[in-house]
Amino acid sequence: MDVFIVVLPLAYCLVAVLFLTMTLLEGWANHDGWTLARLAGAVACILWPLTLAVLLVHMFASAAPLRRA
Repeated sequence: MDVFIVVLPLAYCLVAVLFLTMTLLEGWANHDGWTLARLAGAVACILWPLTLAVLLVHMFASAAPLRRA
């Protein structure tokens, strides 16, 4: 289980960085500015790993009293 705690967030961040890079390169190649859709995609790529981290912390914090019993 400890392997998943390390590997899963790293893999998820790697995928987020990949898609954020693709979004930035697509806009650069098309000479587009920061449209609302591109900005929303960039914000989503940045915020999703934080959401995952909060979920993992909540899961482990709520499971801690169960392990002590």
